[in-house]
Amino acid sequence: MLKNVISMTAKLLQEAHQRLPEEAADAVQRLYTQITMLNNYLNEEVDTIDSNSDFDESAKRAERRKVFEKAGRKLEVLKAKKKYSVLKKELEAKLADDLRKDDDNLLKYLREREIRDRLVGMTEAQILSHFGESLFDGSNLLLLDAILHAPLGFELLPPDTLNKLRLVRAKKMSPEIAGDLRTVSELNAIVGEMFTLAKKELDNLRIKELPLSVLQSNQTGSHNIHMVS
Repeated sequence: MLKNVISMTAKLLQEAHQRLPEEAADAVQRLYTQITMLNNYLNEEVDTIDSNSDFDESAKRAERRKVFEKAGRKLEVLKAKKKYSVLKKELEAKLADDLRKDDDNLLKYLREREIRDRLVGMTEAQILSHFGESLFDGSNLLLLDAILHAPLGFELLPPDTLNKLRLVRAKKMSPEIAGDLRTVSELNAIVGEMFTLAKKELDNLRIKELPLSVLQSNQTGSHNIHMVS
C-alpha cells in the first residue's frame, strides 16, 4: 500500500545515517520501522477485505476507506509522540539564556555605547547592508553585542532580526548546544518529510475509495472547470 513511501523514506533514512549522529539516526530508523509496520498492517487489512466474499465492491470500498482512515489516525498519534520540535525550542531558549548570562564590564559597555551612537539614524537596511555578513556569521562580536544590548525602547533593529542575532551570539558562547540545535533541526526536517509523505499517500488511498458517485461527481466538476478556463 505504501510502497512508494517506503522507498522514499528509505532514502531519507540513508541520508540520516550519513548526516546525523548515531542517536539521531536511530530515531529516524525507529520511525522508518514504524511506517513499515503501518504498511504491513494496511496490506493485511486490505487483503482480508478483498478476499471477503460477503462484501460486494461497494462494501469493500467502504471497508478499505475505514482502514485508511484508521491508519491516518495511527500516523497522527505517532507524530504527536515525536517531540523534536519541542526539543528544538528548548535548545533555542537555553542558547538565549546563556546569552543573558554573559558578563559585562564598564570598558566594554562604553565601547558598545560608542558604536550605538554611530549607528543611530541608520535604517535597518543600511545597517544590514554594511554589517549584515559580520553580524550573522558572528565574526564581529563587539558590534553584535552593541546592537543586542541597546536599551529598551532604543533598539536598532526589529524584534525578529534581534532574535536571530541573539541565537548567533549564543551559538558563539555555547558551541555544544549549537551543535545539538543543528542536529535537532536536521532531524526535525527529515522526520517531518517522512510524516508528510506517509500522510499524503494515505489521503490519496482514502480518496480513491470514496463512493464511485462521489468520484465521478468530482471528476465531472473538475472537467467543467477545465472547460470554463
